[in-house]
Amino acid sequence: MCCEETETLGLPPEVIESLAHYRRLRDERGWDWGDDQIDLFKWIRFSLFGPIYDAFAATGNWPKAVRAVIGDDVPAGIVMVRVDEGGTPRADVGPARTAIAGHGIDIDVVIESELDTAVSLTVAGAEVRVPPRGAQVETVRLDGAAPVFTITHGDQSISVEGAIQTSPGARLQLSSPRCARWSVTDPSGGAWFPEGVPAKWDAHHRPFFHGHDLTLAVPAGPLNVACTRGIEFERAEMDVRPDAGETHVVRCDPARVHDPAADGWYGGDLHVHMNYSGDLVCTPADAARMQLGEGLHLVNLVAANSQTSLIYDREMLEGFAGVDLPWSTGEAVAQMGVEYRNDLLGHVHALGPSAPPTRYHTGHERSDHPHDWPPNSVACQELRGLGATVGYAHPAFTEFPADGSTGRFFTSPRSVEARELVADAALGLVDSVDLISPFDDEGAVFLYHRLLSCGLRLAATAGTDTFLSFSRLDTASNPPGWGRVYAHLDDQPLSVAAFKEAIRGGRTTVTNGPWLTLEVNGQGPGAVLDLAAGEQLDIRARLQGPGADHLTVTGPDGVIAELHAVSELRFSTELRNGPTWIAAVARGPGHPNTLDQSVLAHTSPVYVDVAGRRVARTADARWCLDFLDTLEEFVARHGRFDPATRTADLADHHAVLEQARDFYRSVVAAPRGG
Repeated sequence: MCCEETETLGLPPEVIESLAHYRRLRDERGWDWGDDQIDLFKWIRFSLFGPIYDAFAATGNWPKAVRAVIGDDVPAGIVMVRVDEGGTPRADVGPARTAIAGHGIDIDVVIESELDTAVSLTVAGAEVRVPPRGAQVETVRLDGAAPVFTITHGDQSISVEGAIQTSPGARLQLSSPRCARWSVTDPSGGAWFPEGVPAKWDAHHRPFFHGHDLTLAVPAGPLNVACTRGIEFERAEMDVRPDAGETHVVRCDPARVHDPAADGWYGGDLHVHMNYSGDLVCTPADAARMQLGEGLHLVNLVAANSQTSLIYDREMLEGFAGVDLPWSTGEAVAQMGVEYRNDLLGHVHALGPSAPPTRYHTGHERSDHPHDWPPNSVACQELRGLGATVGYAHPAFTEFPADGSTGRFFTSPRSVEARELVADAALGLVDSVDLISPFDDEGAVFLYHRLLSCGLRLAATAGTDTFLSFSRLDTASNPPGWGRVYAHLDDQPLSVAAFKEAIRGGRTTVTNGPWLTLEVNGQGPGAVLDLAAGEQLDIRARLQGPGADHLTVTGPDGVIAELHAVSELRFSTELRNGPTWIAAVARGPGHPNTLDQSVLAHTSPVYVDVAGRRVARTADARWCLDFLDTLEEFVARHGRFDPATRTADLADHHAVLEQARDFYRSVVAAPRGG
């Protein structure tokens, strides 16, 4: 199926109605669809959202953030309105954005008020309410044929002109042999999109859309066109100059950087939200184009709540549970999965459940499951019983300090940290840990290595947590698959079943850019070698693609070998310290083709047993025991429980943690190295 044929998917009536319901919610209630009630969402559509949010995070004050980012020189595409202490509005207009007649251009109107009371203004016909001495943003759409709009406060009105400049129109035809990701920009910084596709921006604030044979209206004159197909392909850029009234054709077939599928490795994204509030409503056809345009072999579209009992895309899951979504082929497969969410204990994703679960969330006080009961282990057991693989998503919000202390990890009672992971992994209820996610990858790696060193066998996975229904939200508005888990399918054809089998077998590697492989005595990730002390280990790690400049081979005692600016690390060593695990890791500071702040690739380990004994590092097991003690105190202090059942509910949490303690105590009691 080509990406332009996804509109005729034969969706169930319930799914069609759910999409209509989402559109009504968005139109009636705004950006958060009446769910989150988060002030931040009012700023998400702002073209400078990334810098403004960084400044807000530092100050906690929107007006200060606005002043810090915009300053005295208003950027293109922005109108800065200041309401003085007398209530008089004044507008400063940045350089004009290019526009054409009959085509809408978005202009951000940022309003800052010096009044001690709330201010209500009308901006291009829309009412905007600004808090006392606060700031707000309203995005207005101007047509090239009507470049002037009005701002009214009380009986005072000002006409704003110069935000756009009208240009003669042309057309651009974009053609690629396969569905691809495109970006079209003009010298003023304006972005141009075809009709009917979601207008989105990536973490580098670059616009993008997907398609394979598209035509769009553009201004005559110089334009920049970029084309790629995700992390396995080069990003090609070209400058074009269509004349007025002309249709200019651009053809592009991005070159491959690496081809893991040629060796049986297929890339997937285990954590993608099709609809999760936002300024867009994403249809299955949109999701299909994005998957195919990224060359992404597998995508797990998860049904999940946010803060209330509304389960986004629940109807899609109920209509397609356990079966491939309609656009799936032998080269790309998609299914509906689940993100189970508890903000105290952590979130887990489930790939390939055969049916919807009985519960999607706990602990959200505005939902029908407001209490932090039952423990996450119950959800993991149910999802496993439905045939799904279970992995903890975005395990750490921040990096762990050098001393391994957990203070940061337990700072916020309601956050994203995978706090019950340490227990559920010990109970055998978890298949994988996401090392690549929208939050701190190094924190996730730290946790992962502690668990591996206790003899737990968990696959490294990746889940981007992208929200396809947001146009601007840093990594969350990236295309799916900007970070991927690659699974080796052992000569099986691509399928969700084969992917799950590979995850369970640990045959995975994760990356947000370069391709990384590992062999130990000729065996790849997930292999178990049973050797004797003193036997030789022949280790080979290979790196292909841009972004990484530091290659290491690591194990439970830290780095075994490392080199900078190399594509291969090959050496031999003796097995000395008993059972172990060995993984390869590549890192880099960042790259334009990597839609994240830094570059990371990490293989699942090759496990080395001795006489059938697994690795068992005492220090790591003691760290986990201390962690569980902290978690139990944390749950008792911050957990939400029904007063009538609090004692019994805490006893259930204690039972889970005590079972996990039994496992880690057995590791402490094991002989040195095993």
